[in-house]
Amino acid sequence: MDLINKINNNILRFAVYSLLLLGILLVLYLTLRRGMIYGLAVSLIPFALLYLFIVIGKPYWGLISIFIVNYFIMGITRYLPGFTGGIAMDAMIVVTILGIMAQSVNGKIEWKRAGNGLILVAAIWLVYCTLELINPEAFSKLAWTKTIRGVAVYFFVITVMSTLLFNKYKDLRKIMFIWSVLTLIAVLKALVQKYWGFDSAELRWLYSGGGRTHLLFSGTRIFSFFTDAGNFGSGMGYSMVVFSILFLYEKEKGLRYYYLFVSFAAAYTMMLSGTRGALAVPFAGYVLQIFLSKNFKIALISLAIVIGSFGFLKFTYIGQSVSVIRRMRSSINPNDPSLVVRRENQKLLKAYMVDKPFGTGIGLSGGKAKEYAPNRYLAQIPTDSWFVMIWVETGIVGLILHISILLYIVGYGSYMVLFRIRDPELRGYISANTCGILGIMATSYGNEVFGQFPTAFIVYTAMAFIFKSKIMDKEIAESKKLLESNEAKA
Repeated sequence: MDLINKINNNILRFAVYSLLLLGILLVLYLTLRRGMIYGLAVSLIPFALLYLFIVIGKPYWGLISIFIVNYFIMGITRYLPGFTGGIAMDAMIVVTILGIMAQSVNGKIEWKRAGNGLILVAAIWLVYCTLELINPEAFSKLAWTKTIRGVAVYFFVITVMSTLLFNKYKDLRKIMFIWSVLTLIAVLKALVQKYWGFDSAELRWLYSGGGRTHLLFSGTRIFSFFTDAGNFGSGMGYSMVVFSILFLYEKEKGLRYYYLFVSFAAAYTMMLSGTRGALAVPFAGYVLQIFLSKNFKIALISLAIVIGSFGFLKFTYIGQSVSVIRRMRSSINPNDPSLVVRRENQKLLKAYMVDKPFGTGIGLSGGKAKEYAPNRYLAQIPTDSWFVMIWVETGIVGLILHISILLYIVGYGSYMVLFRIRDPELRGYISANTCGILGIMATSYGNEVFGQFPTAFIVYTAMAFIFKSKIMDKEIAESKKLLESNEAKA
């Protein structure tokens, strides 16, 4: 019997080693003959199967992984030519949805959690954008197919998944901490670019076209591993607002000062990005925080930051010799050449859109029109704005609907902070996220930030937490009551 077991074990060992050897040879062959991307794809199959197994069993970790990978995905594409970040994210989303469906069969997912106003407005927006398929102006269905995800699908899918899978206050705290770590990694990468220079993949990206907007006579714009400096600067402004407000409310002392450090690091690298529009994030965010704060001291600090920053840029020339400060100061100059050009472009678009209340179709504006409709008039006029893009593609009807939805979300968060949330720390967390979302809305007027990786997924996740704040507040109150009861018994 021992001899038979020994033979069986040797056969099994031989089979495993043979499979490993064949796998290595296959990866080597594909890498040499077809390129690194094919070899890498095959080598990741075992990890993909393990990921599939874990996420199907617990989709919660699928959503966590989506949140993390989303932060790096566009930077990864610079190092893997031919790799499509959007498809990779879609695959992770599909696997997580499969996990949600599997756990729904087991009764572990409560779909009634998704019955809130956020999911309703996300669904309305998705339906409206889907109906753009029958818009007579939308002659390219391919453009709709390739761009609908960033405009509407991700908004609906991420908010639904976050609402279903993130159920407790500790989930909110966990996501905020993960985000803070991701922010510091982005800061570190930005500092490496600033003080050590760009690596070969980044230089290739700059020399293939990115340098036109990043290698300027006024200085080099830093982009970390984001799509571009505009996205990076706005993302760091977003982190600056959220974590500086969390510093004011977080009860754990060590975590409080950690968040303060994160906010300062984000603010510094926001300036390194040279993105003038990013200033809209802290200005809008802190103004809202002034109104949401029930603490006079906190309101005064926020007001001082806003007035001091604006006064420094508007009424002084301090630091004018520094290119970063000079670019920031130009953002509030109404006669700035860049702003003048954008206004002229919007006048041209206004004349073109006068008889198109439902827009020209999803994916048929600005740079995207150059790909899907190069001969159209719109391909010659950049939108330079998320909201202008929404206006052109979905019409004035779509723009009003879209802005109304976003204002409803910010209004709901503000209402909860002012009148419904009793726990002061939770109030701070919801206030920080509400202010951050308004900041991203503000900067999206000058940049197409709202629908880009990683900002979009962070915003949609934050929205889900805002609409679950009432449940979390109840959870905290019950936890305190139970703790008091146990202490009384002791």
